[in-house]
Amino acid sequence: MHVVALLDPFVHLLYDVIGPLAEHVPAAALVVALTLLTRLALHPLMRRPGLLTALAQAPVFATIYRLFTSPVIAGQQNLLLDQSLLGAPMAGHLLSVGLPGLFVLGGLLILIAAVAWLTVLDARAHVSALVIPDGQPPEVAAVAARMQRVAPYLSLGSVVFAALMPLAAMFYLLTTSTWSLLERRHLRGLALAT
Repeated sequence: MHVVALLDPFVHLLYDVIGPLAEHVPAAALVVALTLLTRLALHPLMRRPGLLTALAQAPVFATIYRLFTSPVIAGQQNLLLDQSLLGAPMAGHLLSVGLPGLFVLGGLLILIAAVAWLTVLDARAHVSALVIPDGQPPEVAAVAARMQRVAPYLSLGSVVFAALMPLAAMFYLLTTSTWSLLERRHLRGLALAT
C-alpha cells in the first residue's frame, strides 16, 4: 500500500462533498476554495511561521493531488478527471497535454514564477539582523550569513515543483504561495503597528 493511500478516507469524504459541486462549479475554483479554506484554518499558526505550517498543509495537498489523479475513488469513476480549464485537463501535466493545455499550464507556471519572485524580493527587502551567539567561531557566522543570503531564493523551487505537478496541484501551489506572500506582508504590518 502506498503511503498516500492512508489519506484515502479523506479523499473519499472530500470527493463526496465536492463531486456534486463539480457539476456546477469549475474544478479549478473548487481547488482554489479548498486551498483558501485550508490557509484560513492555518492562519493562527502563521503568527510563528515555519515548518509547522508547511507540514500542516502537506496532508491537504496530498489529498487534493490524489483527488485529481486517481481514476477511481471509492469504487466509482472519478468524474473530476473529466473537468478541464480552457482545454487543459485538471489532471494534465505540462509535458503530457496538447497545445491548448500547454498554454494554460504554461501560463499558470508563469504566474507561480511571478509570485515566487515577488516572495524573493519581499524576503530580501525584510532581512532581519543576523544574531550569532557569543563564542561562536567565525566559520559559523560565515555559514549563517551565506544561508541568510540564499534562503530567500528557495521559494523559486516552487516553480520546478509546479512543473512536475498536474494542473489541479498547480492551482493549489499558486493559491497557497500567493496567500503566504500576502499573509507575511499583513503580519509584518501588524507587527510594525504595535
